[in-house]
Amino acid sequence: MSTSDIVEIEQLLYRYCFAVDGGEAEAVAGLFAEDATLVPVYSGEAPSEGRAAILGWYQRYGKAVNANANHLRHVVSTPVIDVDGDRATARCYLTANSISKASGMASWSAGAYHDELVKRDGRWLFKRREIHVHYRTEHQPR
Repeated sequence: MSTSDIVEIEQLLYRYCFAVDGGEAEAVAGLFAEDATLVPVYSGEAPSEGRAAILGWYQRYGKAVNANANHLRHVVSTPVIDVDGDRATARCYLTANSISKASGMASWSAGAYHDELVKRDGRWLFKRREIHVHYRTEHQPR
């Protein structure tokens, strides 16, 4: 394990947030290995297997979430990363907030990501990402 591996994995976690918030489904899918799995635990949906299926999931997410929200912001914090050669695991907390275009209500979600990562062609990618949302609240902004 090297410090550069940790930094590269942290950058992967951050790039994911910016791509999701920007509605850039192709950029998000490009952060996953071709044979990766996405598990949206919070929704109970079946896992998406493979980069093409993951792209489809984020395209649907964009239509359902990004299209109906202003100022969507995902933030990851407190990453715990363990590297073993070209494989790694990461866990981090997730907070996300936005303003509903329809109601003007502010939404706040909190949860965690549980990740398995692989280094392929010198680049860290998600091999498996589980999305856990522990709670969600809404309130009228001041």
